[in-house]
Amino acid sequence: MALAQQGSIMTGRRRRALADERGFSLPEILTIVALIGVLSGITIIAFQAAAATIQGDSNLRVVERQLKLARDTAVSQRRSVEVQFVMPNELRVIRRDLPAGTTLLQSAFLENNTTFRRFAGVPDTPDSFGGADAINLGGAAVVLFTSDGMFVDGAGTPVNGTIYIGQAGNSVTQRAVTVFGSTARIRTYRWNGSQWGS
Repeated sequence: MALAQQGSIMTGRRRRALADERGFSLPEILTIVALIGVLSGITIIAFQAAAATIQGDSNLRVVERQLKLARDTAVSQRRSVEVQFVMPNELRVIRRDLPAGTTLLQSAFLENNTTFRRFAGVPDTPDSFGGADAINLGGAAVVLFTSDGMFVDGAGTPVNGTIYIGQAGNSVTQRAVTVFGSTARIRTYRWNGSQWGS
């Protein structure tokens, strides 16, 4: 009898061991797969939003860097340095040589499908230099930094300006750079969907 009882205990243990080794049931596996899918979707959406913000900031730095290069070169080399904004996404920094001629110092392009653009419904920056266009330079056809540290038009009159950039269809990538004419001070702004921030 003790032997029969012992055999029955062993059989019960084997059944439990076999039940523990079966693995996951199909509904359990489907639940796990669904949870992984939902978490992956959330992660992808968050990554895309973060990537757009990073790309917007990167292109903002391109514009700011080119403007600072032009300003610093004008002051250090005692030459006027022109900045050209070539649609849809190119910036050129051109030194005016003496007694005549010009030298292309640098050409840069906005990346990640970013272009000079201003989104409808996005207000002007706090500096209030802009208009409805992507590039607002006080109506000047030519702008340059002078050797005495000013941002002027072709006639030498100081101009305040704003350059807007962004990716089509994604207003969160809206960025702006402003330049103060009399001091050549450069400021950057980021649109967060509801207001401008520095």
